[in-house]
Amino acid sequence: MKTTKSIMLLALLNIAGATLFSSCFKNRNNAKLDANIEQHNKDANEYKGQLDQTDNDINNALSDIPAFGKNESGLELFSSPLCGCTIDSTDIDQKILYFNFDGVTPCFSPSVTRSGQIKVQLTSGNYWKDPGAVLTETFTNYKITRLSDNKSIMFNGVKTLENVNGHDWLAFLTSQVSFMYRERAFNIDVTFDNNQQAVWNSARTTEWSYVQAGGGIPYARIAFEANGDTSLNGFNTVDSWGTNRFGSAFTTYYNTSVNSNTYCGLWRFTSGELVHNVDNNNFTLTLGVDQNGNPSSAACAYGFKVEWSNGNNNYEVVLSY
Repeated sequence: MKTTKSIMLLALLNIAGATLFSSCFKNRNNAKLDANIEQHNKDANEYKGQLDQTDNDINNALSDIPAFGKNESGLELFSSPLCGCTIDSTDIDQKILYFNFDGVTPCFSPSVTRSGQIKVQLTSGNYWKDPGAVLTETFTNYKITRLSDNKSIMFNGVKTLENVNGHDWLAFLTSQVSFMYRERAFNIDVTFDNNQQAVWNSARTTEWSYVQAGGGIPYARIAFEANGDTSLNGFNTVDSWGTNRFGSAFTTYYNTSVNSNTYCGLWRFTSGELVHNVDNNNFTLTLGVDQNGNPSSAACAYGFKVEWSNGNNNYEVVLSY
């Protein structure tokens, strides 16, 4: 059981790390997407992808620590499965751990380094594996740097993560239950490699399920679904909001939940529709399309379509993952 779980989670970490890739731009119908909007979309993917990866890291580590509800025996206390990271358990009696990243060890694919610290505290519930338990994560100069081009993103701030359903690994791996988390993050300071800064807030739910081979995919995989979890600025199912690196106010909401899986890559969404409202202009993203912008019939989609209006004219482009 432990071996299967560890392999699964390590796969999630490696795939989620790919969110630092920049999308390839493909022009259609003589449309040209504003460079700031294109960059904002990349930033949104990186923000979400990196925090999802962090949740996976922490979830994996806490499953081995008795004070947080260790799921299985036979492993050393405070052993860390994390790349380039050590865990400081000085305040374990207060259900607090410190994840310290060394900033030099190459990890994942594409290769990145991570530096800074994440303080993790169980602020509600007896154990993290219990339904309704809440973790509070405090980011202090937590920085992810892609080694191929030195692009980086750094977080400072606090977010909470609620374990909605609890953890039953045996039932999960036999596809009887899913894992669901509810995230809240307010006023996260985000700094990019050129020292441009943004302020990000997020409210979302994520659900993870184990799917057997089928549907054109020859292997069992982990399926991922996310949805916005609040109402704001006249929009429902809002996922995130704040001020981007260009000083523009934004709100991102979902028209339908977004879906991906570990076979194609968690960052290569297979379906879903979201809207970036930036300075009161809407940019609608349809996920999981082919090169012509139509819903993909392949197991793994080519990319996503962006649609927007300017006056009486409508435009669209297709971007590859």
